[in-house]
Amino acid sequence: MIVLGVSTNLLLTFAPDVVPAWVASAVVVCTSATLVLVAAAVVTQRLRHTLDAEALAAQVEKEAEDKRRELRGVVSAGRERVRGAEFSEVLLGARRRLIVHGVGMSVVSRERDLIRTAALGGLEIHIVMVDPRWLRRTWGMAGVLARYYDNPQVLRQVEKAHRDIATMAREVNAECADERVRLHTYQAISPFGATIAEPGTPEVNGLVEFHVTGRSPRRIRFGVKYYRDDARDRSVVSQMVDAISDLSGYDFSATIPGGPPGVERPR
Repeated sequence: MIVLGVSTNLLLTFAPDVVPAWVASAVVVCTSATLVLVAAAVVTQRLRHTLDAEALAAQVEKEAEDKRRELRGVVSAGRERVRGAEFSEVLLGARRRLIVHGVGMSVVSRERDLIRTAALGGLEIHIVMVDPRWLRRTWGMAGVLARYYDNPQVLRQVEKAHRDIATMAREVNAECADERVRLHTYQAISPFGATIAEPGTPEVNGLVEFHVTGRSPRRIRFGVKYYRDDARDRSVVSQMVDAISDLSGYDFSATIPGGPPGVERPR
């Protein structure tokens, strides 16, 4: 269309005797106007196609990024928050079951009111921590833990947290007339902590914290959620639940957790 219009204008301009002058002028004006409109339409269409292509590319990239982030259930990393606030956030979002796993559990031992309210609301809370008696009787282990956390008082803090949590569990369970708060211990050194809501269900989510030592201790935090597991690609949260189950001897991956005789529970 554009080529035809240009050819017509050139013909009428350089061969004026082909048609009367007034006709040629009118044709040139009309053709020129048409060319302007067509050119504008072509530019607009191409611009629209370019913008559509860019938008499509951006959408594809966003979907690919979401897929990469979702791949193993990691939804955030390096969250800079107060540790107590992170625990509270996951606990308040839980409806049926919560696992709190760690070593010293000093932060959790101070959250009696929050745990009591959640337990009275029907939440089942499992607290999994290192066995302080094992630490004390195992030669050199308390020293290893103190160096790992760069804290010479870590054994005393673990013992105090264990006593406080056991007392809290007894009192809360008596008030609930049910075993809503359960204390488990393990005999090992765990390099990670976790607060996980709804284990054993597609709604599982929470936070995982890895401890890294060096000149100054560092904590690396991940927000995690459910992702479709298969034999080759298991979600981070599923692996964490399995690891905590192995440490405590209590199957948290089951829909209704259960453990073998001898699992420590509040008395």
